[in-house]
Amino acid sequence: MARWLRLATIGTLLAAALDCGSNATPPAPSPPPIGAYAVSGLVADLPGGRSLASATISITSGPNASRTTSSDGDGHYSLSGLVAGAATLHASAPGYIGVDDAIMIPADKTANFRLPAVVPPPAANPQCDSSLWPHMHDVQRIKIVTACVTVTGVIATVGSSDDGDIDMALTLDAGFANLLNSANVTKLNGNLQIEAICQAPVHADVPDAQRTCANFNGAVPIPAVGTHVRVTGVYVLDSDHGWMEIHPISVMTAAP
Repeated sequence: MARWLRLATIGTLLAAALDCGSNATPPAPSPPPIGAYAVSGLVADLPGGRSLASATISITSGPNASRTTSSDGDGHYSLSGLVAGAATLHASAPGYIGVDDAIMIPADKTANFRLPAVVPPPAANPQCDSSLWPHMHDVQRIKIVTACVTVTGVIATVGSSDDGDIDMALTLDAGFANLLNSANVTKLNGNLQIEAICQAPVHADVPDAQRTCANFNGAVPIPAVGTHVRVTGVYVLDSDHGWMEIHPISVMTAAP
């Protein structure tokens, strides 16, 4: 009888031990791996391509959310120590419209941003800035018709020129058709050429523009295509192309 009791007791203890093991708490999951990836790029304005210093670049979604950094003096930024996964990057800078970019880490190692400028409210009485004229490239081709005009219209195209100017085509509002000539109609689809000087990289093969834009950067905010604007500047004939222009632009602001 004593032997039987000892065997029963041992069996009960073994059963209890096995039962406790089946209800044990599972081990904690392994911590996420330390990030080994990086994303870098350049933040610049649109469409001029000037680098933007002190822009903020943030990750707003994915496993790396809340990571943030700033661009350096040349517009470059880098976010390191990232883990793999989808991410949304947001770039912003004072005076510019923020831009998002969805990427996949580590497949995407570079994310560049072009930020459109915010068009400020119109000036009360815009005036032409005579100090811009010495920075005009190849002025021999430019014939001044009116020293200062103000027009309104919609931005039709935006592009940069090798002489450092931002060239735009402006679809004029009703009442300004008299500012167009036949070359504006046939070569520019009925638009007025308008130019903001020294706001894009100057090509090495345009030495005169390198000289006139040296130590000077234009500061006219460049709006997006489709923006209704008010433009003030010198109304001229470009004798090389034969069309009429506002060149240089002194003031460009949003128009109601």
